[in-house]
Amino acid sequence: MADQAGTPNRTQKPTSIKVIRRLIFFGLYLHRHYAPKVQLLDPQFRRSHKNYLIQVGLATSALFAILLLVDSLSDAALAVGLGSSAIIIFLSPSYRSASLRGLVGGHTLGVIIGLGCSLLLFSTPLEDSLTTTLRAAILAVSLGLLMLTMSTTDTEHPPAAGTVLGIGVKPLEADTLYIIIGAVLLLACIKFLLHRYLHDLI
Repeated sequence: MADQAGTPNRTQKPTSIKVIRRLIFFGLYLHRHYAPKVQLLDPQFRRSHKNYLIQVGLATSALFAILLLVDSLSDAALAVGLGSSAIIIFLSPSYRSASLRGLVGGHTLGVIIGLGCSLLLFSTPLEDSLTTTLRAAILAVSLGLLMLTMSTTDTEHPPAAGTVLGIGVKPLEADTLYIIIGAVLLLACIKFLLHRYLHDLI
């Protein structure tokens, strides 16, 4: 507002500055007393660094074996899915998704659904009439069906989505099935034999 002489009322400026200062001091107070301290290394690593190094070494060996089996860029989704399974098993072995039921059951469902998707896309009279949009829709429905069946059978294992895509995006190949079976059996054996010695790293 302005007074009768037309000069502006300057009482608002000091008040605004006081409010801003109070907000800044209040923010600094909250940050000092309530904000968590940022730490570069997880405190758990300092206490049990041997577990980290051993399990990361085992995971690296398993990933190396999987990548030797999956050596084609066309199988990238499959490699990502199986690699993610290995990381879950060694990073959080006590989680439900890292259980033997989840690992074997999830990838088994992924194989079944992926086979159905592959047959529908590449081995039926509809193959030539399917557009890119319809193919993407079929793959999306396949992943949704995987989510539904895993959640209803208590076999939740998110990396199994890579199995569906690895099988479903191309015509059926026996080698792909052998790769999946071999990799899942390898991870299942490691999980079964070493489950007493694996610890959650997160």
